[in-house]
Amino acid sequence: MKKIILSKPLINITDTINITRNVLKNNFPNEGKQTKEFEKKICNFLKVKYAATTTSGTTAIFLALKACGVKNNDEVIIPNITFPATANAVAMAGAKPVLVDINQKNLLIDEKALLKKITKKTKFLIPVHVSGRGKNIKNIVNICRKKSIKIIEDAAEAFGSKYEKKFLGTFGEAGCFSFAPNKIITTGQGGVVVTNSKKIYLNLKRLKDQGRVGLTSGGEDSYRSKGYNFKFSNLQSSLGLSQLKNINWRMKKLNKIHEYYVKNIRQNSKFKIINFNFKKGELPLWTDVYCEKRNKLFNFLKAKNVICRYYWHPMNTCFPYKSSFQTLSNSKKIQKKMMWLPSSLDMSLKEQKKVCNLINLFLKNNN
Repeated sequence: MKKIILSKPLINITDTINITRNVLKNNFPNEGKQTKEFEKKICNFLKVKYAATTTSGTTAIFLALKACGVKNNDEVIIPNITFPATANAVAMAGAKPVLVDINQKNLLIDEKALLKKITKKTKFLIPVHVSGRGKNIKNIVNICRKKSIKIIEDAAEAFGSKYEKKFLGTFGEAGCFSFAPNKIITTGQGGVVVTNSKKIYLNLKRLKDQGRVGLTSGGEDSYRSKGYNFKFSNLQSSLGLSQLKNINWRMKKLNKIHEYYVKNIRQNSKFKIINFNFKKGELPLWTDVYCEKRNKLFNFLKAKNVICRYYWHPMNTCFPYKSSFQTLSNSKKIQKKMMWLPSSLDMSLKEQKKVCNLINLFLKNNN
């Protein structure tokens, strides 16, 4: 029996081959013409001035911090519920991740908890738009503006998601996206930083290319600072360009998947779907659910060839960032009770109906 999995890439092989053929014909697989075109299309789609592609969402956050002037031992506030990449990027940049609690209803940073975490050393805040949510981004921006704190958005899961007609990832100094295989579009691995600041953009371009300024001649180039090799490739851009062609269809499909789950799964106090605000423009990359008997449900579905995914461990339980749950009580309440349901772009109605029926059966038998 075919497995129903969380997410998998949806790639138009014909379109991708056509674009890749031009890359190979010109014998220039590294960063060049196609990558510039990909970056330009991202700018047009997100309505921003600048985009700099990079090797992953993690390096996107790292580069954004460095380009915005992070210094060693600066405090950078991040939510306790996030993928470790957020904290790791902060550590890579020489700064100190400071964990803040989340709101159980939307899994975003709790604003009251945030105010208690801000100190004189707080220089940056990284809001994480979990699964495409950004309900509190305007409040976060207002808090940070008053405190002179810079915002780098972790929008790895929010490409195409909006809040009040503005794309998530475009509210702060810079926004960072991921093109990993489970995202709405994928380039295998890869990411991008977007910004409306020319200064930040020029810093990004220099930092991702060994500190080099201007085009390379392969020899006596100008190097103005320390830098890294986080360049993209035309081969990756071929994948991205082919998928951007039907980005609107992809967004509509993800909305339909989530709406179907909401309408066809019987929720109760022990099982809840974390919702999205479609009217405000939020786009669900995946459907997240709270279940008091999560592990039992997960294994029940797995036995029926429905493969879900457990939520991340709270960051304060991960060895490199281990700390107590003091001030992180909401994170503790949802620990080991959250998971994602299958939300693949090629998911059929029949498959989704099966998932709903199985969950309803489980809930009926496990009151």
